Amino acid sequence: MIRIASNAILFALVPLSAQAQGAGKWEVKVAPAECSLVRVVQTPVPALLAVRTVPGTDEFIVLASGRDVPEGGKPEGFPARLSFDGGKPINATATPLGKLAAGPALQLAPFKPAMLGAFAAARTVSVGSTSRSFASFDVPRAGEAIAALRKCIDDQLLEWGADPAQFAPGGTRPVAIKDRDDWLTNDQLLKLAGASSGTNADYLFRVTIAPNGAIISCKREEAPANDPIEKLGCDPLVAQKLFTPAKNPAGAPVKGIAAFRVTLIRQAMATPPNAAQPR
Repeated sequence: MIRIASNAILFALVPLSAQAQGAGKWEVKVAPAECSLVRVVQTPVPALLAVRTVPGTDEFIVLASGRDVPEGGKPEGFPARLSFDGGKPINATATPLGKLAAGPALQLAPFKPAMLGAFAAARTVSVGSTSRSFASFDVPRAGEAIAALRKCIDDQLLEWGADPAQFAPGGTRPVAIKDRDDWLTNDQLLKLAGASSGTNADYLFRVTIAPNGAIISCKREEAPANDPIEKLGCDPLVAQKLFTPAKNPAGAPVKGIAAFRVTLIRQAMATPPNAAQPR
């Protein structure tokens, strides 16, 4: 069986372990097509809180690690909640990620850009299940930290060709008209999966958005020449009006950049109880 999930992102524990150096300080980590905001504390107990995104996807994931974070659980995740200053929680799915130096680690996802506004205004961030809270983090100077993360995102979009006017005060970024998970049909995703080699695959695509909101170009990151995956993932999208366009401070539409991911996971079908067994 092939399970296909768009915009699925998983934290890599090794890079985060290496990042956990500046105790108590917010650090923005920049990697190709990736921005991360990380804070590690050692007292009174070790803990790590991080936010990561692929610029242009408009989706964010949060990683929490600490002594009281539950270890293990279902690989597909369980219902969880993220809240700021004890306010209304945001629902998410928590996925166990093993251990860091601070303790067991969980990934919470997905979150939309509005989450960053709540984070920026917060003094504390709490992580829990639907029945209890199991970790709370102080987030001093969160507003400055989130501003630095946003700058990392904007810088990557600029490098990819976004019009800088949209990032000026009063400008706006492009906004997807429909969820990225609905951009490609099931048939189109299955064709893409059929062209993929290997057991699992994670593809990142970026698109250029015209001032009228239509996609005018699309490419897959790190794609070889004449890449069939790029063709299958991009061709159905070109010329489609999938965005409210980016705008400059005067309100005039300008060129924008966005991104989306497609993750393919192949799983063996379980043998039915009454099925004949090979001899």
